[in-house]
Formats: sequence, C-alpha cells, structure tokens
Amino acid sequence: MTEPTATRVCPVCGFANAPDAVFCANPNCHKALGEFPFVLEELRARARWHETLAERVAGFIGRPHFFAVHLAWFVVWVALNTGLIAVVRRFDDYPFGLLGILLSAEAIFITGFLLISQNRQSALAERRAILDYEVNVRTYRRIGEIEQSLRILAERLDSPVPEPPRDNP
Repeated sequence: MTEPTATRVCPVCGFANAPDAVFCANPNCHKALGEFPFVLEELRARARWHETLAERVAGFIGRPHFFAVHLAWFVVWVALNTGLIAVVRRFDDYPFGLLGILLSAEAIFITGFLLISQNRQSALAERRAILDYEVNVRTYRRIGEIEQSLRILAERLDSPVPEPPRDNP
C-alpha cells in the first residue's frame, strides 16, 4: 500500500495543489508557492488607504466604462442646459462654463490618482527587479558550488572535467 502524497496548500486561497506545484492551480489565484514573499501581496499589505483608492480609481479610468459614463454625463448635461429636456431649470448656459470648471477639477484629481498609481507600479517593478537580482545571485553561487562539487568528484574518479565556456570576461 502506498502512502498518499501530501498536497501543497496555497496560503492565499487555501486551494490544495499537487506537492510539486510551483503556482497555485486555482484559476482565480495563481500565487507562486514557496517560502518567499509574493511581491504583490507584500505591497498590498503595506498599502495605505489613499494608495488603494488611487489603484481602484486608476483601474476604473482605464476601462471603457469610464468613457461611457462621461459620454452619458455630457449628453445629459447638454440636453438639460440647452432645453432639450425640460426637467429642471437651466443652470449652465452655453458655452457651459460650469462644465468646463468641473472637468478641470476632475482632470486634477484624475492626474493625482494616476500619478499615485504609477508610483506604486514603479515600486512594484523595482521590488521585482531586486528579487530577480537576488535570485540570479543565489543561482550563480549555487551553480558555482555544484561545479566545485563536480570537480571534486571528478578528481576522486581520476576523470578530467572539461571547463565550461565562459561568456563573461
């Protein structure tokens, strides 16, 4: 009788994965499984309220829904203030100065939200680059240790080990 293999449980969603899984098999998660921090989780955990708000606003601004909402808003505004729809009294006659002021204020806020979001994306990219460098250095060192072990084994077996070609000067 064989023992059942242990599953690897995702710490984020709790999904049971195969023991040799590298990423969570849950289609809504895909977290990297291992004893290291996931950069996105780390940044989300340290995010302040205004950064989270900026991410959500920037996410909405980048969708077609944003354009549709603005188009509907402009059509209603113009229809109300030109008399096409007589539901309320005109409050912003042509050339719609109030609309221009509101759009200018909106542009200021949108710019701020997008800049905050961009700064967070830059921090994420920088953190990923640092982790990539760390992994590369550890891998380079580990390969050197393995090469040294192979040389020692080859010496014990009295067999020459060919030198690998070096790309670095």
